[in-house]
Amino acid sequence: MARRTSPNDTTRRSPATTLLAVAAASALVVPAAALATPAAAADPGPQTTDRHIVVLVNFRSAKLTEPDVDRQEARSRFFGPTGSLASYYAANSGGRFAVAPAKGDGVLGPFDLDMDNATCDTNKMAELARKALPADVTYDHVSIVIPSTKACQWWGLGHQPGSVTWLQEGAVKDTAAIVHEVGHNLGLAHQEWHVCTPGSFTACTADGYSARTPMGGGGEKKGLSAPELLALKWLTPQQTTTPTATATVRLTPLHAAANTSGVRAIDLPLGSGGDRVVVEYRTPDAGTPDINVAQGVVVYRVPKGRYDHAVMITNSKRDDKTTVGSFKAGAALTDTANGLSIGVTGSTAAGAEVRITLGNGSTPDPNPGPTSSASPSRPGTGTTPTHTAAPTSAQPTPTRSAGDGDDATDIGSTALPPRPTETTTTGGAASLAHTGADVTVPAVLGSTLVLGGGALALLLRRRRAQHRRH
Repeated sequence: MARRTSPNDTTRRSPATTLLAVAAASALVVPAAALATPAAAADPGPQTTDRHIVVLVNFRSAKLTEPDVDRQEARSRFFGPTGSLASYYAANSGGRFAVAPAKGDGVLGPFDLDMDNATCDTNKMAELARKALPADVTYDHVSIVIPSTKACQWWGLGHQPGSVTWLQEGAVKDTAAIVHEVGHNLGLAHQEWHVCTPGSFTACTADGYSARTPMGGGGEKKGLSAPELLALKWLTPQQTTTPTATATVRLTPLHAAANTSGVRAIDLPLGSGGDRVVVEYRTPDAGTPDINVAQGVVVYRVPKGRYDHAVMITNSKRDDKTTVGSFKAGAALTDTANGLSIGVTGSTAAGAEVRITLGNGSTPDPNPGPTSSASPSRPGTGTTPTHTAAPTSAQPTPTRSAGDGDDATDIGSTALPPRPTETTTTGGAASLAHTGADVTVPAVLGSTLVLGGGALALLLRRRRAQHRRH
């Protein structure tokens, strides 16, 4: 789900320096026989139109403070031509995923729900909201905007995967929160930053969130990461490659203009256990979804081939200013047990040269493991909730911790929770955890509410002392 982000609600500036600069090479520096196209990068499907409806609701004991403003903000933040949920996913998908109003301008209500705000019963909210909708409303996803309440200890909540998001009133003005929550609906998990022991891609410890995607606390001014694009099948076979022998691959920036040729992602198996490794190169470019991403080559480990649960890996902590992307001072990342080494030999704004060294006499199988788009996670299959702090106020006051155009973490007014100890409370038919990861709640499929099943990710709100910068 979506809360304003960074683990301790602090910002992190990525290093402004780039890796070794080199003259722009023109093509892949690699023997043709050493490359293969991974099966995971199947041809993206045809354009999908997501029929979305935003429902404003009141409780018996609490009402929206600015319903007219909320309605206007919802139209803009969900369906507007720029700075919206629709424009974000259109840009990231290359026009393959369109968000459109399910009826009229896409915003209905406010409807009065026959419940109070003493408890945060999301099951009941969703059921009553469904009953309040006109019979002719058919939708794929629904976002329920509720009066701000201390009972709901989150800023936004999203079913993962599924069709429902819940937003406290202030979050309807927060594009980053909306993008993040709908990302959960599409199956994307929170993306973490893992510090790995040199020589291993699996002996790693979480150190907060990646800050390179809305799902990792990066905000709406950063595009989706390469593993997320692979999970959603928004990269073509021509944009991905799998070296089958030692080679140097030239990576084009992941979110370069659509008419820019070149490989956008390297996708490799890691041993024989089903894990994979994905490598991307990102540069800030105001003409792409990567408006203020930190420049650099980044490596991700994909557990059991689940691209939507990938984690960023590096040998450095987040606060290490000598680290660019996943790499510190030009040192390679190596997994000795699996005979794989990844290094960066140079980069410019136009691309980066990435050296893939395959050792120990092993040749990786180019066929990737399954993606979670085909096999979504369900409760009881290993999801782990994470603890988050309670909000400090019933009525949020959105602020930004970073201005547009810099490299600081910026996803509106919500922050990803710190990692943590697990706590769970029970309310209604579902078990709801104070978490930043997955918890059980209802799913809405099409226009029908399905109680039980699915998982939910949420983000908590904490006020920021800093002023909004525009």
